[in-house]
Amino acid sequence: MIVGLILRNYKNFKNQHYIPITLDGNSSWLIGDNGVGKSTILQAIDTVLNQNDIKKLDINNEARAQGLETREPFIVPIFLLKKSIIRSSLNIYRILEAVSNTTWQLELDDFNPSQRTLADKFISQRKNLEKIYSEKEYFLFPIGIIKGGANESPTPYMSFFSSIDDYKNDIQELNIFSTSSKRLSLASSLYLMLDYVKEIYNYIYLPAEITVNEYSKIESDLLQKLLGENLQQKIKRIIRQKDITEINRHLNNFIDEVSVKLDGNYQFKKPSQRQNSFTQRHMISKIIESYFSDKVLHYKDSINRDTPVNNLSSGEKRKALLDLAAGFLKSNPTKSQFITILAVDEPELSLHATACLKQFEKLRNLGNHGIQTICTTHWYGFLPIVGNGTATYISQQQSYIRALCLDNYKDELKVLAAETQGAYIDLLEIKSTHDLVQSIVFSITSKNNYKWIVCEGKTDRKYISAHLQYEDVDNLVVLSVGGSPTVKKIYSLLTLALEDRKASVTGSAFFLIDTDQNFSNYTASEPIDSIKIRRMLFKRETSEISLLKMSDDCVSPPTEIEHALDNIFYHKTLKSLYEKGNSDFSFIQHVKTLRSNLSAEYLDINITQQNIIDKYFDDIGKKDEFCNEYIQILHDSDEIRTPMWLSKIVNFLNGKCGV
Repeated sequence: MIVGLILRNYKNFKNQHYIPITLDGNSSWLIGDNGVGKSTILQAIDTVLNQNDIKKLDINNEARAQGLETREPFIVPIFLLKKSIIRSSLNIYRILEAVSNTTWQLELDDFNPSQRTLADKFISQRKNLEKIYSEKEYFLFPIGIIKGGANESPTPYMSFFSSIDDYKNDIQELNIFSTSSKRLSLASSLYLMLDYVKEIYNYIYLPAEITVNEYSKIESDLLQKLLGENLQQKIKRIIRQKDITEINRHLNNFIDEVSVKLDGNYQFKKPSQRQNSFTQRHMISKIIESYFSDKVLHYKDSINRDTPVNNLSSGEKRKALLDLAAGFLKSNPTKSQFITILAVDEPELSLHATACLKQFEKLRNLGNHGIQTICTTHWYGFLPIVGNGTATYISQQQSYIRALCLDNYKDELKVLAAETQGAYIDLLEIKSTHDLVQSIVFSITSKNNYKWIVCEGKTDRKYISAHLQYEDVDNLVVLSVGGSPTVKKIYSLLTLALEDRKASVTGSAFFLIDTDQNFSNYTASEPIDSIKIRRMLFKRETSEISLLKMSDDCVSPPTEIEHALDNIFYHKTLKSLYEKGNSDFSFIQHVKTLRSNLSAEYLDINITQQNIIDKYFDDIGKKDEFCNEYIQILHDSDEIRTPMWLSKIVNFLNGKCGV
């Protein structure tokens, strides 16, 4: 994948900038106002990976006017590449290993003072990557291009990494050549690295202004790249050379016979001395022209009506393009041979905001097939939806660029607000909430029957999703939005939007909040039967989790998702954590169990032992650790043990009962 990008004086990026693209996964989103350079980033990567024999770069106008000396434009992506896809005996493996070892180990003090601002951004991002990607398993290296002069072609370049002598020294020590007197230079290595990434990376860029003709015909270059098959090569395999030879023999005989009829005084031939024969290439060209030229992409609707894509609306054309890309890429036969990256400019373009949800779900799902997606967008409803991935915010004049981890985007927005004194928080938070509400409205109205569970935190979402994957709930979306205030806000906006359109609601939505230690009252009307908000509370007298209305004033004991888990899986998780080294849980070896089916009171433990568990959950990152272990145990089990309170929510979503 591509994890970052360094740009200088390219298009609307003036001076030097470091753009982090991903922190933790295959989905990357570039956000910000119009004109900040989001599309420029996608075009820059396309220039490096797909453009051959480049004679010029699209240089920033101001830099061009001032002359290129000391302001040379360059584009340098940072690549993260799995080592196992390259044979370790190859020279390129050894070169990448030498460069990568240095890149993984660099510290801020290794750079010149003038470079440290950008280097610090890279090192900060690398620390996030190290949590997921191991130096032993992945190469991390920068390679791109620089234009040294107005009339010069770009050459391989590493940006501010070039000042590090370790790269040059480590490359020279490789002894790739058979003679010890000949050493491989860093400059030569950069050419080899650039050629290799161009060969191994399949970068597919879908710009905003792409035409229908570019993707509605199967012989187009774009479709063949998406399919992973060359149409000419495919046809070539069914045309036998001996048939071509036989055709030429008959044609030559025919020409000779015609000449004989003219008493040898005339003959049919090319004016030139060399006479061409009919070739396999000629036949392939004619087959494509006669068979494929009139076959264009059609859309088949629910009643089997065919409509040429060219006759669809602008939004439907955009939808068709992404459907095509997603469908072909998932079954691309070459995806195991290449690293595929799909870059899309504004996938929501020309679509109504309420129809954006499915577009972004397609892109999110491509990550499950090992495909990295990098998209620009002005639709921020995806922020709380995608659940993982990275959103890179770019401000005007690129004065502030920051990557947000979407695994817990609410906390990231708080950090963003603190760093910028709230300068950008309104745009992201307010717009993301309203865009999301519009999508929920669309998904549960007009015969759309999506079913939503909107909860507070990411671990809530993980527990609920893990249990409900074994239940019969079609079109289910489990969404965490970062806290009870946002759950309440989305509920209020949704019911307000649909209060006068109750008859159009065909789906359902359930909003779930915890009973926190500092629970604050919230008054909520429930005007729509299939949209409810409830508060989770453990009732000691009945040993069950109750789903309370907002009007219920019972707030004790404080109840979070960890109190409402399955008893057996909860117990096994504590045991597993102890066995993996958490000595604080040593008591779990001898603890007795009670009859309850809930984690809240299954273990017969004393106050000290309960405090140990409570303190564990209060420590940063421990809820995630416990959640991941619990879910693994759940997946490994042969039993389906859906908690009763979750079964009630399932029945509500399926219209079988109220809550």
